[in-house]
Amino acid sequence: MGDYVKALFETQVIGAFRVALTMPLEHVLDRIKTYKQSKQGITYIQSYTDIKGARGMIGLYDGFSPSFLRNMVKQYYRWPMIIFIPSILNEHIHNQSINKIITGASIGLFESCIITPFERLKTLKMTSMSTGFGYYKYITFESIYVGFRIQTTRQVVSWTNYLYWDHKVRYALKAEPGQPLSLVNSLIAASLSSILNIMAVHPFDTIKTLVQMEGNQNFKNLSLYEGFKIVYKNYGISGLYAGWQARIIAYFCQALLTTPTIDYLERNYGISKNKKQQ
Repeated sequence: MGDYVKALFETQVIGAFRVALTMPLEHVLDRIKTYKQSKQGITYIQSYTDIKGARGMIGLYDGFSPSFLRNMVKQYYRWPMIIFIPSILNEHIHNQSINKIITGASIGLFESCIITPFERLKTLKMTSMSTGFGYYKYITFESIYVGFRIQTTRQVVSWTNYLYWDHKVRYALKAEPGQPLSLVNSLIAASLSSILNIMAVHPFDTIKTLVQMEGNQNFKNLSLYEGFKIVYKNYGISGLYAGWQARIIAYFCQALLTTPTIDYLERNYGISKNKKQQ
């Protein structure tokens, strides 16, 4: 029991530290990426000019409050789930790849219920240039959960893809399961997992933005497939991957801390520790 309490405490501290360290840069990148997705076809310079022209430099931090709250709330459940679900599954399923996929799907399904309201408010603020924008008029169940289905799909794809490839890459770089990752190997693992995750997730993220944004009448009631078809027809593959450059920088910043953190927690409390004990 002592190990579990220690692990829970460490995960909260590590998670809060990651948010505090990366959030200032991550939010600006997310702000520009989200606006670029919502305006389809504009450049990064145009995105920056539009935001700065309408809201000044403070506009780069529009949506910071719901985004910060979303990130802090996630720390309370995601780290324990990342570590303890595979450990429990390992007692019944000995294929670690399957365990990671099940874990990712579980986190994604649970997480979408928690963070959809924060994502909706963040996206509304980031895609509105109104100086009198207020959150309160959107805080109804019907409005706050707009985009829930696409958010759920996005989270499941993101988590299953990330945990699967993170596990594959990290353990491919190790001579022994209990061996810690070197700095170079951490950079390699973080880079590969970021690239593979962006390739799989970003089109879903683009459709999510279009469904949840201010002035979403053209996308609000469309299915995921219909959304993909419209964006691809009008803007091609570049439309689905609008803003991917900003997103991959943010993902890489996250993975630089997430990858060694997962490795540390697995070696001390998770499947790597179990392997050493067997």
